[in-house]
Amino acid sequence: MLNSRNIDDLRSDVAANCRIWQQLCKAAGLAVLVTGTVRDEEYQLYCYNNGTSKSKVPSFHGVKAGLAFDFCKNVKGHEFDDLEFFQKAAAIAKQMGFEWGGDWKSFPDRPHIQWSDGGKYTSAMIRAGKYPPAMPLYRAAESEPPKQEESHEEEDDMVIYHQIKDMPDWAQASVEKAVARGVVNQSADGQVNIYEPNLQTIVLLDRLGLFDKEV
Repeated sequence: MLNSRNIDDLRSDVAANCRIWQQLCKAAGLAVLVTGTVRDEEYQLYCYNNGTSKSKVPSFHGVKAGLAFDFCKNVKGHEFDDLEFFQKAAAIAKQMGFEWGGDWKSFPDRPHIQWSDGGKYTSAMIRAGKYPPAMPLYRAAESEPPKQEESHEEEDDMVIYHQIKDMPDWAQASVEKAVARGVVNQSADGQVNIYEPNLQTIVLLDRLGLFDKEV
């Protein structure tokens, strides 16, 4: 019986975004714990028999698919009783492009997150071996420069870096990697236009090693 908790067992694109989701949840003060990634048919049947799944055969959790993971609150005695926790963690996942089982009407599954390409791929399709395309690596939104009508006070509160050389030393190398990977666009004259808060996200992605390997 296989019920893996190893994120590396997920498909590489889903694994990369799962790790980013973990870091974003941590930054939001949410103590998430991944409790399951891929499973075999024996474990899926076990879940069906104990009422935690409506299917006897794995789909998104399948070993060959690796498109879903389950999670809980990493607080002993309160792993599954905090609705607000699941809603907040799910909101982050949905912003990234994941589908949340808690939104399902027929069989809500709050601890479940999966990549279905916006709901285009169903469980039946996955079981038939029809898998969604690679999930885009979640990246910091590229920000536009402030409009002319905005006040100088607003501009002072939101610093925008137009050139990599003008950024803090701790962020420059990470931004260069992000540009090379296409995560951040750079014009012919070297302009990038990044809000200061987004630098932290880019550095986080770099420290996770997501700019150093293909996913």
